[in-house]
Amino acid sequence: MIKLPEEVKENRVIKLPNEVKENKNLIINNGKDPIELPYEDTGICTEAADKVADIVRSGKTSYWGGGPVAKKLEERFANLINKQGAFFHNSGSAALVTGLRALNVNYGDKVAISSSGFISSLNAIYHSKTRPVFIPTDRKTLMSHYPEDYPVQDDIKVALVTHFFGNVVDIDHVMEKTKAQYLIEDAAQALGSKLDGKFVGFRGDVSTFAGSNRKLFGAGQGGMNVYDDPEVGRRMRTIGHHGKSDNVWSVTPGYNFRGGEMEAVLGHASLDVMEEKMILRNKSASAFSTILKNAGIEVAEPHKHLDCEVVWFDTAVILPEYWTKEDRDWLVEALNLEGVPAWVYPSLIETPWVKTWMQEENWWGEEEEELLRTEKELWDRVFVVGTQMSEEDSVRCAEKVCELLAK
Repeated sequence: MIKLPEEVKENRVIKLPNEVKENKNLIINNGKDPIELPYEDTGICTEAADKVADIVRSGKTSYWGGGPVAKKLEERFANLINKQGAFFHNSGSAALVTGLRALNVNYGDKVAISSSGFISSLNAIYHSKTRPVFIPTDRKTLMSHYPEDYPVQDDIKVALVTHFFGNVVDIDHVMEKTKAQYLIEDAAQALGSKLDGKFVGFRGDVSTFAGSNRKLFGAGQGGMNVYDDPEVGRRMRTIGHHGKSDNVWSVTPGYNFRGGEMEAVLGHASLDVMEEKMILRNKSASAFSTILKNAGIEVAEPHKHLDCEVVWFDTAVILPEYWTKEDRDWLVEALNLEGVPAWVYPSLIETPWVKTWMQEENWWGEEEEELLRTEKELWDRVFVVGTQMSEEDSVRCAEKVCELLAK
């Protein structure tokens, strides 16, 4: 148990972990049956089922180079983000792999990467044989942001930043600090969010959007890269079509990463209702976060100095420093039993295989060790609740969180 100074004990607005665990009314404490979790929008537009069935009946669900439905989706997505081109993949993870390799990275090239992000971006770095240089996480926004006077490594070739939870990274700050040659925006969770009046993804040399579970881009397992440079687009298509620049010779090691027609149908359907769902998700997020903030519970918010509009994917709750990882994990289990769909994300630098891999490559040093410590200390106190539920369910979930945590 963490020993608190007397002034903290007196002024705190959040209960001590033991005070929460002693609540005998909780399902986790008395063996009652768990409460059903609220319905959450998966992002899939089921009204498109007939059009998907038509694709199946046609007997042709995928095409070399992309089918007609996929090509129309690419054009539509590029126009949405105001980019010159797009390439539809079979997943957002695949899109990150081709996007990074299309920038002509070589073994050991440094890639500045958000430590606040999903594992797909880190996997893309590993498979491209490049070197991750982790960006610290801001403790208020949970976005990538360098503290003042933080020593940033030289010779960074690519900055791969993640707009996590739908929240927006200060791209100017990251690019100024890293002096990276290229920018990749991982906007998998941030479709619809804006920075300086433009959709996120507009700034990237390559920008990635995922179509997987709960995303606004509900394309099943589909993913989309947008870009301006046609040569970058050509390289991505080659890598994503078995490394073949035509139907015969493989000119580079590649993958079967092209998106299918069924997923493209679902992608079109999700874009048809995108604005409507943006409104619903922000209503859900606002209802949840307002109740928590009024109770003195901290949630991640956008940088106050940015001109941004966030479409929230998750609401991230930041527990006080006297909560440990074990306490947080117990709380998440208790909340789920109470009908609150809560879960956790670790920071990327604490991924179990990363330190061993980087040590083998002689890429791990004191800087990484210290960042691992501070990132873990922060992310051990974070849990999230999604915005893919009704406003009414968000209110109920927020009230339950406050019932457990607020003094």
